[in-house]
Amino acid sequence: MADYMDLMAQKAFRIVPGAAYNRVLGELTAGGNPEKLIFYEVPLGEGKPWEWLRDRVYPALADYLKNKSINPEDPERVVVSVFHKDRCYLLSGRDFVRVFQEMEGLNAAGFHFRVLQWLAR
Repeated sequence: MADYMDLMAQKAFRIVPGAAYNRVLGELTAGGNPEKLIFYEVPLGEGKPWEWLRDRVYPALADYLKNKSINPEDPERVVVSVFHKDRCYLLSGRDFVRVFQEMEGLNAAGFHFRVLQWLAR
């Protein structure tokens, strides 16, 4: 199984020092956030295994997005900020979903079924 942090790094559209996150957030939302981006922040402690993300973070994100009327399977205009060690990995919501699919070996139909399970809890 691939290391999920390697996948996060590959799919991130930007990796910044954690201390610079607020500045970068300001850059991304400059001008009043005209794209109406939604940011979802994920703090990863040292040594958090993939299963922690799979079983806690992704289901919580699906609930959050559904409550925001955003499709959890295709989260447009969502930026997921993953804090790990001293870095912050910025991924589009779609790429964050792709990390899950790759780690779990799921196609779109398999991911759809997983999302339905999460939302039925």
